[in-house]
Amino acid sequence: MTGRFLRPVPAKLGKLCPEGGAPYARWRPKGVALRPRRRQGSIPRLLSEVVDIRQLSARDFEPLLEAESRAWDAGLRWDYSASRRLISTCLGQQQLSGYALLSEGRVTGYCFFFYEGEKGLIGDLFVIPNDNSVRRAQMLLEHVIETLLSTPGLRRVETQLPHFSLEELEPCFRARGFESYLRRFMTLSLSHRRSASSPGGGAEARPAAGTAPELDAFRIEPWERQHDLAAAQLVYGTYRGHIDAQINDQYTSLAGSTRLIENIVHQRGCGQLLPRASLIAVHQPTQKLAGALAMTAVRTRTAHIPQVAVAEEFQGMGLGSAMMEESFREVIVQGYEEVTLTVTDRNSRAVRFYEHLGLETFRTFGAFVWER
Repeated sequence: MTGRFLRPVPAKLGKLCPEGGAPYARWRPKGVALRPRRRQGSIPRLLSEVVDIRQLSARDFEPLLEAESRAWDAGLRWDYSASRRLISTCLGQQQLSGYALLSEGRVTGYCFFFYEGEKGLIGDLFVIPNDNSVRRAQMLLEHVIETLLSTPGLRRVETQLPHFSLEELEPCFRARGFESYLRRFMTLSLSHRRSASSPGGGAEARPAAGTAPELDAFRIEPWERQHDLAAAQLVYGTYRGHIDAQINDQYTSLAGSTRLIENIVHQRGCGQLLPRASLIAVHQPTQKLAGALAMTAVRTRTAHIPQVAVAEEFQGMGLGSAMMEESFREVIVQGYEEVTLTVTDRNSRAVRFYEHLGLETFRTFGAFVWER
């Protein structure tokens, strides 16, 4: 199983304030500059200061967003252009809450957050790289954490911040009572599998391919809209009590799992869905949905698995391997050169499974959770 990793801003933006609450600026940390919205081009040239993100224009953030796009491409193998446009639009419409770091009049970092009911989510943290990047990121993060934890009625805060290692940010979170979780970004090169894939393939409905006799009982077919509810039920049942449910509380309810599936499959929350490579598995004797795998495109030649789950009663039969191999064959036919995914390090069984399939860790980062 792999827990989702979504772009910093969901397709349906969260609120600027919690349910029944006031805008977050009421609880701003001391020392944060909040000034009347200024005219374009009038950033004050102090050496370094943290300011309310809504005091700046979208144009002020363009160099920063360009640098972040390069960081996503080079470090995370992800085309950030769609998220960049969405963030820029939200900044222009003052739909994001958070703080920006100004250095000699230029925006050199930002961290934003939003609310979903009684939950706060830190959506992104990025600073232009230099020798002091970590300390500057910590400055922004400390302001955001203080603001969120001072928000009346807030019961939970979640975040995953892939631009920094867990060790770089953990001191800020630990000091405020957060739990930390190491996450892995893993990748599989498809080059050595290409010769084994025949053109004109595709996951038409057919029995699961594999040597284990148990797999004959399953039919693997493309994921269609009609499978969404059953997939959400499968994800909810599979992740109850799982380590990833501690990181992302959407896994703890059917309603949350339904929103998660909607975001991945239809809202492009984790890239563009690849329909023929996104699969479900049906146990033919009972007609139960036994497995689900979503595959998306996150870069021209990079596919990503934001979600895969196999029902507990069908685990250990090789079904997960069969579904992933089938999906790999399809993305090879479509011209993709690698597949990535994220997994929680404490989920050692999944880590071993992915390593057995040939995936390798190319980056680690932290997920952090606070509960009142």
